[in-house]
Amino acid sequence: MDLMALDHSLEHKGKHSLDGVSPHLVVAVDGPAAAGKTTTCKALSRRFGLGYLESGRTYRIIAFEALRRGLPPDNPVNVVDLCDELLRESREQDLLTSGRYGSADLRSPSVNVAVSDVARIHELRKRVTELVRLWARHQGRCIVEGRDIGTVVFPAAPVKFYLTASPEERARRRLGQEGGASYEEVLADVVRRDEADMSRAVSPLVPADDAIVIDTTTMDLEEVLARMGAACERRSVTFS
Repeated sequence: MDLMALDHSLEHKGKHSLDGVSPHLVVAVDGPAAAGKTTTCKALSRRFGLGYLESGRTYRIIAFEALRRGLPPDNPVNVVDLCDELLRESREQDLLTSGRYGSADLRSPSVNVAVSDVARIHELRKRVTELVRLWARHQGRCIVEGRDIGTVVFPAAPVKFYLTASPEERARRRLGQEGGASYEEVLADVVRRDEADMSRAVSPLVPADDAIVIDTTTMDLEEVLARMGAACERRSVTFS
């Protein structure tokens, strides 16, 4: 994988003025599935003019492509080779932001299972981590969500959040967003994914030591945004 070439491509696409703002500001947001990360991060990005990235989308793209091509998603050699092939094919629109894949593709039940296998592969995680860092470098000011953003990808981020909620509430949210299964099936998948993410040897899902933990079980979006905005101000992170 030629990361230098990708870096050049990102630089060409991402040139913009950073006059009057602090460059390289990253807000890191981690947490389990359906804890409210995506909704909250998109709202913050709109409100404060931040670039936004869902890092887990890349793992889902690779899991989807592995299944589509009949490759075992838990085979490190096959999956890393697939990642490198996809990077070569998508030089102008990298895996992080590819618009070729819809939500129905990337959030199908089969991908929900396979992505846990893909995310355990150390060499793949190293590649995705470098891609995310390159993307953020050329954004300047951004918010990135995932499961190891504050612990591994940007351990020096000035502000980090860990959003969580009860498994039951997260299952209800996922069922409302995606449908297509019973509540019991969705809850079982939420619990399975939590166990897979939190117990993997490489980059397990845990709050960073300095992360602000917010339990969103009984909170609405505006309450969560208010908590996050106040925390940023306390840590002297400004957005405008």
